[in-house]
Amino acid sequence: MIGFPNEMRSFDEDAGTIRFSGYDGVMEVRFLLEAPALEQIAGLDRSPDTDYLAAFDRIRGKIDAAAVRAYKKHRKNLIRLSIADF
Repeated sequence: MIGFPNEMRSFDEDAGTIRFSGYDGVMEVRFLLEAPALEQIAGLDRSPDTDYLAAFDRIRGKIDAAAVRAYKKHRKNLIRLSIADF
């Protein structure tokens, strides 16, 4: 089963994604959450001042749950999460 023991995450402004990792045993699984999906599920307005990482932290449980569902479905080492995953 996948878990998220590492709270590290980063925002890639050029790619428009928030990167974070999970672990299935010793195997690292990388996730990319699309910024528009985060905006929609967190109720954010896109602006230069939008704090994506703070919004990510506020709804981390919901994001982790979506990541688990996506991993169960795809079983890849890189998974891109969109609004459809929520």
